[in-house]
Amino acid sequence: MVAIPFRFPRRRAGQALILLLTVTLVAVSIVRFGGYASAKTNYTIPHDGQLEATLGVRFTQAAVVADGGLVELRYVVLDTQKASAFQNDTKHPPRLRNERSGKLAWRAALMKQGHELRPGQSYYLLYLNNDSAITRGDKIEITLGQRRLAHVAVR
Repeated sequence: MVAIPFRFPRRRAGQALILLLTVTLVAVSIVRFGGYASAKTNYTIPHDGQLEATLGVRFTQAAVVADGGLVELRYVVLDTQKASAFQNDTKHPPRLRNERSGKLAWRAALMKQGHELRPGQSYYLLYLNNDSAITRGDKIEITLGQRRLAHVAVR
């Protein structure tokens, strides 16, 4: 009796390898990016109706960016006239105070796109984060004149 060696066809081996690599890529993607999407939805900012009515904007996010060197403060325009006055007052931007340490971020640069504001459009201010005054996970207080918005979580 003659033994016939079993040979795994090369075509099947190539298909099996591609399938294995595809399944591995999908699994790694789910593990790597799966938790991040749900973390974004849990972020909320307190609102102050009087502050929003005065400024014509609603603050929507505070985040440390640029490797910790800047703090980005995002807002949405509610009333274009009041928001224009808010944006044009470059000498008196809101101050950001770390509630834990008391350190301030006050040097701001206005980042507006174009000249006409649109209701519902998002804009932002960038602050120099001197001495790492604000870090991710901190809570800050946004102060503008006599108005304050406290307990804003920093991303």
